[in-house]
Parts: sequence; C-alpha cells; structure tokens
Amino acid sequence: MSRFRSFSFGLILMPFLFFGCSQKGNKATIIKSPAKQSIEPKKNDIVQDTITIVFDSGIQLKWDVVKKQIVKDSYYKEILKSKKKLEIIANKISNTEDLKINVCSKKTADLKKGDVAFIYLHENRKIYLFSCLKMQFDVMNENCRYPDELLDYIDKNRTKVQKQVLDCMK
Repeated sequence: MSRFRSFSFGLILMPFLFFGCSQKGNKATIIKSPAKQSIEPKKNDIVQDTITIVFDSGIQLKWDVVKKQIVKDSYYKEILKSKKKLEIIANKISNTEDLKINVCSKKTADLKKGDVAFIYLHENRKIYLFSCLKMQFDVMNENCRYPDELLDYIDKNRTKVQKQVLDCMK
C-alpha cells in the first residue's frame, strides 16, 4: 500500500515539477545578432555610421555602414523621379571604386560604388535578377538583405552586368 501511495503522490507532483517552473515572464533568451557586432576599421580608415557616395552632380546615395543598406533619404527618392538619373546610376555599375566596407553577401572583396548602384536599382524594382542577369540568386542568409554570391558575381562580371541592366531598363 505504501508503494501505491508513493507512486500516486509522485504522479500528482510531477506535473507541478515540470510545468510549474516554466513561466513565460521568467525565461531568458540570448540572441546573437551579427548586425550589432562591432565594425573593425582597416588600417588608417575612419569608420563612420553613414558614408555618402556621389555618382554625378546632384546624384548621391548614403550607405549605412552598421545596417549594411542604402539610406532612404531625399536624394534616394529624388533619383526615382528621373529616368535620366536612373540611367546614370545604371551606367555606374561598372565603377570599381572601393568603399572599404564589408557587406554580408560579398565574400571576395569590399563593397564597390558599382555594387551600390546595382543594389539601388534592384531595391526599387527597376531590374529583376532572373530576367536581367538570366541567373537565379535565391539563396539568402537570414542576417543579410542581399542574395549570397550576387555581389561577387557582379564584381567578376561588371561590364556584362551593366549592359544587361541597361538593356532591361529600356
């Protein structure tokens, strides 16, 4: 009889042991976010939160170094209103000026001025990857806004990509 009492007493207490301890408000969760990692400057470089990239007179974009994306300011919106400005941006895809910034989806080199031009056109649906480049870039890292290998592909094929983009925009 005492075994039966011990067993029934254990059955009654077990749910309280397992489920009574788990309360939603008391749980601690640790989330590692690569976006909050510090940015290490390269030798003799000054790290800023945003940098301004000038493409032509009156055509400039700002890049947020921490968030690794283009800042949507008045210049960003102004370019969208003019076909001529969009064409100038498209012609800058071949620009290899090094911005000395690492970006998540680019493994082989730093971000280039031409990469920012391409990203701008892609973000604003002026070009579509598969229809323009005839390639599928559908693998994405959960912590990155741009498909894996896309910017590396552009880096290796700048003039070809620029021509394809200009053809798509016509």
